[in-house]
Amino acid sequence: MSGNPALAIIGAGGHALSVWDAAVSAGFEPVAFVDPLKVGSFCGIPVVSTLGELDHQVADLALGIGANFLRQEEYVRLIEGGKRYRFPPIIHRSAWVSPSASIGAGAVVLSAASVGAGCIVGVGAILNTSSSLDHSSKLFDFASLGPGAHTGGEVQIGKRVMVGLNAGIFPRVVVGDDSVVGAHSLLRDDLDDHSVSIGVPAVVTRRRGTNEPYF
Repeated sequence: MSGNPALAIIGAGGHALSVWDAAVSAGFEPVAFVDPLKVGSFCGIPVVSTLGELDHQVADLALGIGANFLRQEEYVRLIEGGKRYRFPPIIHRSAWVSPSASIGAGAVVLSAASVGAGCIVGVGAILNTSSSLDHSSKLFDFASLGPGAHTGGEVQIGKRVMVGLNAGIFPRVVVGDDSVVGAHSLLRDDLDDHSVSIGVPAVVTRRRGTNEPYF
């Protein structure tokens, strides 16, 4: 052990790899990935089926699950399981977070992402690589900004919303819970809950349930 805070990462897929990278950059020591569907090792550290298999005490966990609904489901399961796990925010050292911003438990801010002045990033939310949340905006619990996605100021992005790769959102727009803004889309108007919106300008193409595929 290096003396850095030990961390177990929930999940062992592509997003977990990004979380591992950010965690190492931020000074954590990932000691295991936890995934019941995989075995062996990943990034040179073991993959275990359950947290109970770890042979030492790990209090800090990171959420390495990319799908917003599933990430929330796992977080709730672990929080309600009776053990006092902590979910520290994971912020890559190349990211910029305003001193006036608030970052929730289990949130992840990946490399070159930006969180502006007065922003609120909710529990388990994700800012992917090179994304940005401009001043006074809110990214609510378990929502995600895809790589290169950007918002104007005073935007509100609801729970479990997925904003796709290189999408943009105009200032003061409100995005309802469980909605999707497609890759390379430009959202100019408020978006109702459970809506999939695609295009430039973005238009609603269908409705979706909380746990349905994004597209």
